[in-house]
Amino acid sequence: MDTTPNPGHIMQIGLGFWASKTLLSAVEMGLFTELAKHPGSLEALEGRRMLHPRSARDFLDALVALGLLNRVDGVHSNTPESDLFLDRHKPTYAGGILEMANHRPSGGI
Repeated sequence: MDTTPNPGHIMQIGLGFWASKTLLSAVEMGLFTELAKHPGSLEALEGRRMLHPRSARDFLDALVALGLLNRVDGVHSNTPESDLFLDRHKPTYAGGILEMANHRPSGGI
């Protein structure tokens, strides 16, 4: 068993916010609500959600990798969970707490 110290655990904790910030950004911009109405390609979503062309592909790829979006033949759509819980027009919307958490100051330590 190798007991050589490495930064893996520290980095996992320190960068854990990347996944949550990706989700929180998508919720804030209403991406899941938009996709509930009309699944779309990268290009369509760039226009409909005003995603910057330089970062849109990475952003959508991250949401697919996180299991929050599906992509089939270049068309993005919600997963069953994101469709049920992250579409603002559904009574099951759970994004309000995420929006609150995204806007709440961290409060310092």
